Amino acid sequence: TIVLRQSIVSGRYYAIITSIGIGAGILFHIFYCVMGIDFISSGNNYIIYVIKYLGASYLMYIGFKSILNKTIKIDFTSNSEIKNKITSFRKSFTLGFLTNVLNPKASLFFLSLFSLIIDFDTPLLVQLLYGLWMSIITAIWFCLLSVLSTTKISKIFISKYAMLIDKIMGVVLVIISIKLIF
Repeated sequence: TIVLRQSIVSGRYYAIITSIGIGAGILFHIFYCVMGIDFISSGNNYIIYVIKYLGASYLMYIGFKSILNKTIKIDFTSNSEIKNKITSFRKSFTLGFLTNVLNPKASLFFLSLFSLIIDFDTPLLVQLLYGLWMSIITAIWFCLLSVLSTTKISKIFISKYAMLIDKIMGVVLVIISIKLIF
């Protein structure tokens, strides 16, 4: 949802940067899985709840931001000034990174996955390669989505329905965040 929204609002370039941020966010999950899966899973459930509520709050914030948005400036080009690119690059990467890091479903997914495929005998290098592989594949998937959602046909559709799509995605994000909280 975030990548599609970035494609609509900011264009292909920034959607790809957001996608890379999402892939980099996976490295955060991999880090705590490799370093502390035993600690987190052995009675420290409050850590999972903190991640869950932070993630839900962040999704709700993005959702309401979309719902309350009055205008959308669609920019499918990347001919911005260098200064704006740097700022938008940082914002886009941070948006993707934080969306993934604060996603409680991603936390639970990686904790579950790592507890199934990794045990104490799995070498650290293999664990890190699993994580790197997951990060790269996820970034590629979302980059592909960024490219496909900014094709000529997509641009025509998105230009016509951008506000409606943004509002619907905002509502979806708010609903997801409410379900995460309750």
